[in-house]
Amino acid sequence: MEAELLKLKLIDKTDIKKQSPENPAFRKYFYHGTSHMLGLDVHDVGNMHDQVQVGSVWTIEPGIYIKEEKFGIRLENNVVIGKNKNHDLMSNIPIEAEEIEEIMNQKRS
Repeated sequence: MEAELLKLKLIDKTDIKKQSPENPAFRKYFYHGTSHMLGLDVHDVGNMHDQVQVGSVWTIEPGIYIKEEKFGIRLENNVVIGKNKNHDLMSNIPIEAEEIEEIMNQKRS
């Protein structure tokens, strides 16, 4: 996340030099975790500190929030943990702006 925020010029190397382990520079724009478990009845089920189990479902959801601009974006990607390979439940869902616009334009025709 630090590298992405540097590329976006939301933080700079001075911010990183001044950061403390308790308050890393990226926390200004990325203040939640990257993932959590998903369940049928509740948002989070299980113990976040247990070993990840085969068959469990997780959402991977990096997000950037720019309070000054009242703007935020978060991408959620749901994954079933497999024994040898994870199954990406979102693999066929477009996330790039161009892909989404193309689908929206097709529905208007």
